[in-house]
Amino acid sequence: MKIVKFFTTSLLATGVDFCLYTILLLFATPVISHFISATCGMIVNFILQKKFVFTLNRALKVSFILSLCFSVGGIFLGAGIIYGLTQWSFFLTYPLIAKIVAIGVVFFYNYQTKKIAFGDR
Repeated sequence: MKIVKFFTTSLLATGVDFCLYTILLLFATPVISHFISATCGMIVNFILQKKFVFTLNRALKVSFILSLCFSVGGIFLGAGIIYGLTQWSFFLTYPLIAKIVAIGVVFFYNYQTKKIAFGDR
């Protein structure tokens, strides 16, 4: 059940991330757009998962700092994927597809690391 809640909250945060990414592509490169949009999605994700998914078994400040560190790792992982994919003309033409691939990979990374951040077993 927890993974369903995680998926749902992640879907909402990803919606924020993806919509903002789409808008930012009008003004910036795919990688810069990803850094900005993923940061906003990360904040939404932390708030939703703290409230609905994970049992907080450590101090909020510690959970937030751990979550932030892991999320920054996920943002860089996603940026690396987007950067690598957009070296190919197909993904450079369709950067939204590169973002979707990055989201899929980072989802699994985030699930495992958020369990650690919240001290949730």
